[in-house]
Amino acid sequence: MEPSGDTLVLSTVGDMDGMFEDRMYEECDALLNEVAQRQAKHAVIDLGSLDYFGSLMLQLLVVLWKRVHAGGGKLVVCNVSSVGKRVLQTTKLDSIWAILQSREEALEAVQP
Repeated sequence: MEPSGDTLVLSTVGDMDGMFEDRMYEECDALLNEVAQRQAKHAVIDLGSLDYFGSLMLQLLVVLWKRVHAGGGKLVVCNVSSVGKRVLQTTKLDSIWAILQSREEALEAVQP
């Protein structure tokens, strides 16, 4: 996690396939608590280290989006693999969030 003004940049680190579901939920709770503590208005999610992500990551993104959106903020996703883009398109989440090529573009997109 990296703060950038009123935005919190969240980067995935490594592959999550080997993580047990309970551990994943613990990580998600910790992440959501951190977002709340920092009172970040916007969130940029950098998925650059993931070739693929499944339902747990989608669930986390939706919960995070709801929290940010409730506070009047934006959630932007960047550095998404081609497989990840297909997942977001299939679930229609690409119609809710901007999916941008780079972190710099994402940070610009959340600013007024």
